[in-house]
Amino acid sequence: MKRLFIGLGVAIAITFAGNAWAQVPPDVPPGHWAYDAIEELVGLGVLKGYPDGTFKGKAPLTRYEFAVAIRDALAAIRQQIDEVRAQIPRTTTQPTQPTQPPVTPQPGITQEERAKLQGIPADTAQRLQRLDEAISRINRLATEFQDELASLGVDVEAAKRDLANLRKRVEAIEEEMKRFRLSGDVTFVVRGTNSIDNLTARDLNAQPTAVGGLLGNLDVLHELGLNISSKLSDTASADVSLVVGNWLAYLGSASQFVARPAANNTDIVLWKAAVNAPISVFGTEINLTIGRFENRINPLTLWRPDVDVYTTIDRYDNGYYSMDGVKAALGIGSVQIGLFAARNDAVNTNNGGNFMSLNGGIGNQPNVAAAHPAVATVAGIGAFDSSAGVTVDVNLGEKISLSGEVITAKKATAAVAPFGNVNRLNVYGGHLKVNLIDRLTVTADYAQSDLLLQETNVNNKDNWALLVGVGYQFGENLSLSAGYREVRPYFAAPGYWGRIGYWHNPTDIKGADVALAWKLGSFSIDAKGGFYKGSNRPASFVGKDDEIAHVAAGVLWNASDKLNLNVSYEGVLWNLKTSANGAKPTENYVTLGVDYKVSDNALLKLLYQVVDFNAKGVVPWRVIPGNDKARAGVAVAQFSVKF
Repeated sequence: MKRLFIGLGVAIAITFAGNAWAQVPPDVPPGHWAYDAIEELVGLGVLKGYPDGTFKGKAPLTRYEFAVAIRDALAAIRQQIDEVRAQIPRTTTQPTQPTQPPVTPQPGITQEERAKLQGIPADTAQRLQRLDEAISRINRLATEFQDELASLGVDVEAAKRDLANLRKRVEAIEEEMKRFRLSGDVTFVVRGTNSIDNLTARDLNAQPTAVGGLLGNLDVLHELGLNISSKLSDTASADVSLVVGNWLAYLGSASQFVARPAANNTDIVLWKAAVNAPISVFGTEINLTIGRFENRINPLTLWRPDVDVYTTIDRYDNGYYSMDGVKAALGIGSVQIGLFAARNDAVNTNNGGNFMSLNGGIGNQPNVAAAHPAVATVAGIGAFDSSAGVTVDVNLGEKISLSGEVITAKKATAAVAPFGNVNRLNVYGGHLKVNLIDRLTVTADYAQSDLLLQETNVNNKDNWALLVGVGYQFGENLSLSAGYREVRPYFAAPGYWGRIGYWHNPTDIKGADVALAWKLGSFSIDAKGGFYKGSNRPASFVGKDDEIAHVAAGVLWNASDKLNLNVSYEGVLWNLKTSANGAKPTENYVTLGVDYKVSDNALLKLLYQVVDFNAKGVVPWRVIPGNDKARAGVAVAQFSVKF
């Protein structure tokens, strides 16, 4: 940028003054403040220099040449003002002539204007800020070079009035948008499976694939999400979200990997309907949320499972449960405290599905649960009717963060083998993140889940999980991480801590994790591995010496601003030294994917996955009794639009 000025001088001299101007002695020395002002205009994207965008160094310019540069910068600003003006609704309160004095907008927005509010780009305010900064610099330059600008017929005051009018109109619209805003999304999904060898396999959602071809096994799914936010007063606001479609019924419960129902019923659920308002109690401000709200804490304690790994829908992927109740947050010095109490079983779909139910763990391997009833029953504690919790975050500076939580959930009394009657679950969690050394991050997460009958502990052993990790960032393009995890067999929190193949929320494992992320130009490489053993506990279907190797690797090619192509492999390699005399069942998944950005708000995703299983003679690992090998394909097309 500091090599701008000879470019300006030469280009302006040739274009506007001819060879004669090049002979005029310089009267603005290179150290003059105007050089810095021009350079700032370049930084704001107003001046571009030569047609190829390069600048050839700082050189002296005549006052007339400076005036021509200012004139061109002003023309560029006015063009940007016109572009912004064209993107916002026009009303009777908006001046029709750009040279009129500023007019203060009158209160009230028409229905037609309200319908156009969502068409305003999100970066309008930032663009106006940049324009305002550019006008400020030009105003100072105009004072210095007013005689030369006058000879060029430049009217700086008119441009300043244009910007003032535009800013007032946008400020009025932004204020109205805070009072009422409508947004949403529409998603269409076509999903199908096919058998490669006329046998049934399982996909990464733990769902069995259908026998036959793709065209005979298609599910066509759709969903509309509507979000309304409204400012009720200077401090209070309301948020409402409504979800309509057959995707709800198809997913089933948020916490159970049950068989998928037929995708032919349109369903509806009130996802969120909450009022948010700050209140003061004994001089302490408390941010209060009442109604149906979204809630999550940590993956090990309270986090909604992702029951469909093939699609990308924010409200199902971000870990939030929907609950009916009250939530509060307050700060006391360096400590932030959060509290909530809610009903979970009240969040039902119109067809009666308990879509957001909390569930005490889903750790069993689906195709071996029948052979290991202790695992199945612990994992199937069932949905909890109500829950409450307290979270504490301690501010220890920018380098260290520390938090903890206690959650309790209640349900009707039910027998849970091998513990007997259970009607309550308590979960305790603690989390530490340390970044004392630049680029190096250390994390530690611990959680424990106790089963109770009333206030009496039914089980408080072999019921905890520990995740420890170290990550290092090598510049902007390469990062490495390593860690250790141990999840005991009776850990059963309503969270989501990942999967091994189609085994979601794995329990009764311990071992090391490693991961790498590397960006090479337009290519991105991601690889991870997990190497675990069992714990030899009575509830385990993985013996003490049994080994699990989980590996995954993918390459993403950013072919253009709109198109991404990716290929990935995921494998689970079992070495059942204890439980199956050294047998080595395998799971393999190879995926080809295409993401195409139709527009800034619309995305098309296509993928096809080949699934390959080999039970190697181990009966519990067979998807279909009697068949060791099974291969299938999974095809998914998703089109999503946000508005």
